[in-house]
Amino acid sequence: MTFRQVDAFRTLMTSRTMTGAAERMSITQPAVSRLISDLEAALDMRLFERSGPRLRPTPAALRLIKEVERVFCGLDYIEESARRIRRFPMDPFRIAAPPFLSHAFIARLVAALTGRLGDLTISLHTDTSHAIAEQVARSQHDVGFCTLTSLPQDLTVLHRMTVAMVCLLPRTHRLADKPQIHVSDLEDERLYVLGKSGSNRPQIDKAFADARITPAIVGEVLHAASSAGFVSEALGVALLDPFSAQMASRTSTVIRSFRPEIPMEIATVAPLRIDAPRIVAALKDLLDPTFQAQLSP
Repeated sequence: MTFRQVDAFRTLMTSRTMTGAAERMSITQPAVSRLISDLEAALDMRLFERSGPRLRPTPAALRLIKEVERVFCGLDYIEESARRIRRFPMDPFRIAAPPFLSHAFIARLVAALTGRLGDLTISLHTDTSHAIAEQVARSQHDVGFCTLTSLPQDLTVLHRMTVAMVCLLPRTHRLADKPQIHVSDLEDERLYVLGKSGSNRPQIDKAFADARITPAIVGEVLHAASSAGFVSEALGVALLDPFSAQMASRTSTVIRSFRPEIPMEIATVAPLRIDAPRIVAALKDLLDPTFQAQLSP
C-alpha cells in the first residue's frame, strides 16, 4: 500500500467520480483506476462496486474512509504547523478559548503575562469547549479554556472556576432597580438566550419549566456577546455569562444576579506534556486575579 493509492481513494470518495478525482489529482482517469485497483489488491478488499461509469462505495470503503480521514487530519495539522512557523519564527504561546472569553478576558490575561514575562507572542484560537478540549489533548494549543463538566483524561487541569449566569437589562427597564432577578420576574419579558446548542441552555430551560413559565424568547444567539448588544439597544433582556454581560454598554444596561442560580464551570487545561512550562506557570498564578478583575463591577 502506498500513500498515493490512499490519496486516490480519499479523493475518489469525496468526488464520487473518476473524472472528478482525476481532475483534482491532475492525472488521467486510467491512472486513478489503476491506483484504486492496486489499493484493493494490497488490502485484499473490494472498495467500489462498478456499474458502467458509476462507482458505489462498498460498506468496507465507508468504514475505511473514517480511518483515512484521521490520517489526513494529522497531515493538515502538520501543514498548519508549518504555516504557523513561517508566520512566527519564534514559537507563539498558543491559547484556545470559547468566544465569550476570547475578548476582554484574554486581553487582560495576556497583558498580565506580558507584565510579568516581558514581550510575548501569542496565537489565539476560538472554538467550542468540546473542540478545545480535544485540541489541547492533542497538544495543538499550550493552554485552553472550556466549560465542560467532564474532561478527557489526557489533559492537565490548571485551574477551575465557577461563575453564575446573570440577567442583563436595559437601564430604563422596570426591573432594573431590583438587586436580584428571579425567573418569575421574566414572565412575558422579551428574552435573548443562547441557542439550543449552548452549554447552559438546558439549565435555562429547566429554570423556566420548574417555574411553570413559558419564556417569551425573541432571540436565540450563537455568541452571548450578541445578546449584550441587543439589550444595549433596549430590545429585551438576556440571560448570559457574566463575561459577555460586562461587554455591554455600562451607560445603557445593568447587570443583576439571577435566581435560581445557573452555574458555569470554567476549566483551564493544558496538554499532559507542557511545552512552555515557564509561561504556563506564570499564567496559572495570574488566573484568579485576572478572573476577579474581569468580573468586578
